[in-house]
Amino acid sequence: MSITGDKYPFTTKNVNLAPQEHGVYALYDNNITIYIGRAAGESVTIRSRLQDHKSGREGPCTQGATHYRREVTSRAVSREKELLEEYYNQNGRLPRCNNVMP
Repeated sequence: MSITGDKYPFTTKNVNLAPQEHGVYALYDNNITIYIGRAAGESVTIRSRLQDHKSGREGPCTQGATHYRREVTSRAVSREKELLEEYYNQNGRLPRCNNVMP
């Protein structure tokens, strides 16, 4: 099942309000999913990962996102894999800014 819930504009203000928790997130170019990622690890949060993308530390592909969705979960690694497999099965490829299946 895809990430549901609110879709937020990918602005610095909104990114800085994102949860300081583990989870998964999807970045969009308008209505097109361009990246699916996870926030897992000792000091890695949804907010810190989104800040990495917004600042360009993750490259120009995701820096230009227009919106994002996020989902707090303690099983971020397996949830990211589920989301990527679902996307691949529906589209025959990964989102344009994802390079490999985890």
